Amino acid sequence: MTESPTPRDAASAVAEIAALLSKALVRDVSLGAKLKFVYPNAGIVMIDGTKMPNEVHSRDEAADCTVLIDPLLHLKMLRMEADQGLAFRQGKMRISGDVGVAVRLGPLVLGQINEGRS
Repeated sequence: MTESPTPRDAASAVAEIAALLSKALVRDVSLGAKLKFVYPNAGIVMIDGTKMPNEVHSRDEAADCTVLIDPLLHLKMLRMEADQGLAFRQGKMRISGDVGVAVRLGPLVLGQINEGRS
């Protein structure tokens, strides 16, 4: 029996998210702000887009925008298996601070992930 590529727990999902974001944000495009993903009881993924290239790490720092979300749901969003808008409207994702930062991240990450699938 082969193992499923889907993480079994939140901690492994957070690690996979950090790896996906690190890989996707290698372009010479800066996010221009700090964006923090908070995964309750599982950790943090921070994107420091004030640096060139963007830096992805797990240190808890002040951010321009903070997204509170379940890591398994976030991973599904990154894989385009769940709709971001629907998750937001259902209260499964909460955003505080400059929402525009999170909006700018979407095209950068999804474009790179889709290129990787080709």
